Amino acid sequence: MKHNTITLLLKVFEYIALIAPTAAYAIYSYVTTLQHTMSTSSKGCFWTLIAVAIIVGVVYAIFRKHYDRYVQGYVQQKTDLETNPANELLIKKVAEKKAIIENVDYIVILIPVLIAMTVVAAFQTAIEQLLVLLSIVAGSLVAKVGLHLVCIRVQKKYMLKAIADKKKEE
Repeated sequence: MKHNTITLLLKVFEYIALIAPTAAYAIYSYVTTLQHTMSTSSKGCFWTLIAVAIIVGVVYAIFRKHYDRYVQGYVQQKTDLETNPANELLIKKVAEKKAIIENVDYIVILIPVLIAMTVVAAFQTAIEQLLVLLSIVAGSLVAKVGLHLVCIRVQKKYMLKAIADKKKEE
């Protein structure tokens, strides 16, 4: 659909409605609440927990990639064992990998739980502000969708008007 001045202006308002309330509340919350109620050590603890969660997330992603390759090797060896069941070395390797994989599967589940616990611990004292922030994000998304619908309606109106004007000229 073609844009005109009004629809371009509505597009700008869409993104302002999406970003501005959330950013404004985040700044307000930091300046009025966190800055005055959190001690220097608790701010350091908060950012340390967030940093640890990010680092563990990155390490987990790398680990998961290597672990998936290890599992693929296990599956291949297990398939080879089905075609060659008398191979002693292959039996030992498959048993070894099976013991590792069946236990590491639970560790793979444990790591995201620990990351979530770390993030929740970091936000433990700021849950109320976080809920308000999430409410503002939801409201911003609703406002963006509403403005986008208005923008599409205006585009349609002007495009149909242009066609009708062209028909009148003929």
